[in-house]
Amino acid sequence: MYILGLNIGHDATATLLKDGRIVAAVAEERVSRIKFHFGFPYGAIKECIRIAGIEGKDITSVVLAFENDILRSPFHYTDLIIKRSGTIDPSNEIDNRKKFDTIREIFYRKIIGEKKYWKLASEYARKSITDALKKCGLVDFTLEAFNHHLCHAASCYYEGGKSNALIVTMDGAGDGLSATVSIGEEGKIKRILEVEDIYSVGRFYSAITKFLGFKRNRHEGKITGLAAYGNPEKLYSLFKKMIDITKDGKSFYSPLAGNLKGDSLRLKQLKDFLKGKYYGHNFTNLYLDFLKKYCSKETKEDIAAAAQKLTEDLVVKFIQPHVKNTGIGYIVLAGGLFSNVKVNQRVLEIDGVDGVFIHPNMGDGGTSAGACYIKWAKELEKKNKKFLPFTIDNVYYGQEYKDDDISKVLKEFSEKVDFRKSDDIVNETANMIKDKVVVGWFQGRMEYGPRALGNRSILFDPSDKRINDWLNKRLKRTEFMPFAPSCLYEDAEKIFENFSKGSYPSYFMTITFNVKEEWRKKIEAVNHVDNTARPQTVKHEQNALYYEVLKRYKELTGLPLFVNTSFNMHEEPILCTPYDAVRSLLNNCVDVLVIGNYIVKQKEK
Repeated sequence: MYILGLNIGHDATATLLKDGRIVAAVAEERVSRIKFHFGFPYGAIKECIRIAGIEGKDITSVVLAFENDILRSPFHYTDLIIKRSGTIDPSNEIDNRKKFDTIREIFYRKIIGEKKYWKLASEYARKSITDALKKCGLVDFTLEAFNHHLCHAASCYYEGGKSNALIVTMDGAGDGLSATVSIGEEGKIKRILEVEDIYSVGRFYSAITKFLGFKRNRHEGKITGLAAYGNPEKLYSLFKKMIDITKDGKSFYSPLAGNLKGDSLRLKQLKDFLKGKYYGHNFTNLYLDFLKKYCSKETKEDIAAAAQKLTEDLVVKFIQPHVKNTGIGYIVLAGGLFSNVKVNQRVLEIDGVDGVFIHPNMGDGGTSAGACYIKWAKELEKKNKKFLPFTIDNVYYGQEYKDDDISKVLKEFSEKVDFRKSDDIVNETANMIKDKVVVGWFQGRMEYGPRALGNRSILFDPSDKRINDWLNKRLKRTEFMPFAPSCLYEDAEKIFENFSKGSYPSYFMTITFNVKEEWRKKIEAVNHVDNTARPQTVKHEQNALYYEVLKRYKELTGLPLFVNTSFNMHEEPILCTPYDAVRSLLNNCVDVLVIGNYIVKQKEK
């Protein structure tokens, strides 16, 4: 049975499941080349069908990762996703048309009544999504939508590998919630706590991101990197006025909001909206006004440091009681907040926690997989069977290009590049990294999720401590962002503290570890200023070719790791096609492109 799971909206993604296992998963951004593509994954759906070698008629079930995609989607929002896919990012900008449509529909809703409006809007959304799917080649299928946070929970639980697990989801918002706690047992997920989105830790972190001049839902990782350079204590108490945890530890609240609720809050939101100010949620503008009043003269580093520390503390205080009360020491995590690798490290360090797993595509894109898993579990339940958690070795679910495909593209650029086929791609690549050549590495199937995991990666020597400055500038990235390493799995424990408890998520670069003191000077390019690193560990069975390059590099240098950063320029998605790779080479993103069995360089001018 083929099940197609979709996240539509921010980070539009399609995932195709066959009999309980993913056979293809693609983010629309990789196809459209629009970062975090907001809309409908037209291209991603077609690519999943092509990768799986099937036809659209073979898909009998489509599942959505937001209930509100059908139940509570206003007419203009449905049109934005379906008809205007990829045209704007409403998390960061509001165009005049969306302003007009929103206000018009508010009055229309009041005139015809809430109940009638939402019934008509729901019918319109279902028809629009169905029509869009038919344009992608689907023929006869059922269409269902599942709760957003349940989809997050399913994504990490079923891939977590243990039948008994504590499941925690946290993000900005989804279907009215910003956090949930559930117990996974024998293939079933039982929610024990949910937190409304009105006081969202994720939205607090996004407000910090926005205030510091970055884009929310996109650049939160920059705050995590910047935080290591600041003093977390200076503004910590002040920030607790924006958000804190309730005394019972079951929710969050905003002291600064006071009695501003209901109509008063909505009126303030409407005024901000009409002024063209940043529009995210009722409380987001409160946070921004507060930051402007009290933090305009503070350093970015100190603001980021306080926000990071408060976020870590709030998450730990939220999770810790459930570990104690349930006696479950294995934690699985999903939701955009857990893209914060330092938070994940803090969760691993909670007393009583003996292991963690973070879904490799922890943000909204990953809910497309979670929705598939929910549907498959229901199908098995009809047959009195259980869908039990399993483990995964890799997430290479995307497009793959053979040497014949690659050579055709290279020939198109023959006036601009020189290329040759290598008889020993492993040895040549390892030697180039040893010689401090910036290598663009393009091999096998494209990775799923936000991390480059050795198939669409830039590789470099890990001992150059100046790399944060010069390579980030070359890639047009922010200079304070740390680089991460790929490391031979068997050597990781001697380099990173507490590694055994976090070894599974280390496959996917979703958690940081403290670097042991004796290794810090040896690998300065990947040891952040706070002496942490975010490694991807590699086993032969996960990615044989990449493993062999790491192994050969160790033979040449004695170091079992090198720099692995995503193969893309700033504000571009990770590369997808050979054409993307050659274009990046010509833009001086890398010195040499190693693609398939070809070594490619720019022609000398």
